[in-house]
Amino acid sequence: MSLDFTYNKYTEIIEAISKSDYEVITIRDYIQLTDRPHKFIIIRHDVDLNPYEQVKFAELENNYGIKTSYYFRYIEKVYKEEIINKVFALGHEIGYHYEVFTKTKGDPVKAIELFSEELKNFTDNWESKTVCPHGGSFVDNTDGYSIKNMIKLIPKIFSGKTIFSKYVNFDLWDKHSFKDFGILGDAYRSIDFSDILYLSDTGRSWDKKYKRLDKVDSLINPKFNIKSTDEILKIIKNHETDKIYLLVHFEQWKDNFKDWILWYIAQIIRRNGKKIIFRKK
Repeated sequence: MSLDFTYNKYTEIIEAISKSDYEVITIRDYIQLTDRPHKFIIIRHDVDLNPYEQVKFAELENNYGIKTSYYFRYIEKVYKEEIINKVFALGHEIGYHYEVFTKTKGDPVKAIELFSEELKNFTDNWESKTVCPHGGSFVDNTDGYSIKNMIKLIPKIFSGKTIFSKYVNFDLWDKHSFKDFGILGDAYRSIDFSDILYLSDTGRSWDKKYKRLDKVDSLINPKFNIKSTDEILKIIKNHETDKIYLLVHFEQWKDNFKDWILWYIAQIIRRNGKKIIFRKK
């Protein structure tokens, strides 16, 4: 068994999909198609941190004729037009990874105004028609999950101080409509997950026990207890279910062992910090 959460392991996923009879569709495809394929896989990428890591993966997918959905945050360290242009030129869907409730500290008026302003950058430049909420933001650290930053958080975690933002960006649509902004829908709200196997690498793990917000109402998920990428490869190769939604954050997938182990330690700290924080509530 090879090391999990590496570029090579993700390559195995793409190779397995390309050899299967699953059709890969984007979020936009799913919403627009009136007659969806009987067997399909949606691959969604949330670009939360380093956008420069994305191009290599986007090229890999393109080489296998696979088009996926990339959602970029609108913050200085992520929103890099030259990078998004490259991903878009490879045929992938570009979407807006919004976090306006977090940015405006829950102000509903400012949040929807900010959403409209930021969205325009995506619709004007990359014909974006779908959006996706960003979750799990730190209150005072919007761009770092490094081991150094995680260690700094340990005293705050045990002192009971607020670490994660209490605002849920997903709630923006409780009082607003996608149609008001000329978009088709949202990568969560516009998907019927009831018959879809939803798989997310949030927290550098497929294990659902580490997910706080990253959950959906799926009738398929309880049938599977996935802990590793090799188990996902087995599902794809053996066609164990017809519909799969795969959420991949490329910061979780490292090329060299030093980066891999440091990121793994950082995610262990983050996971256990979440356990402590939310056990107290």
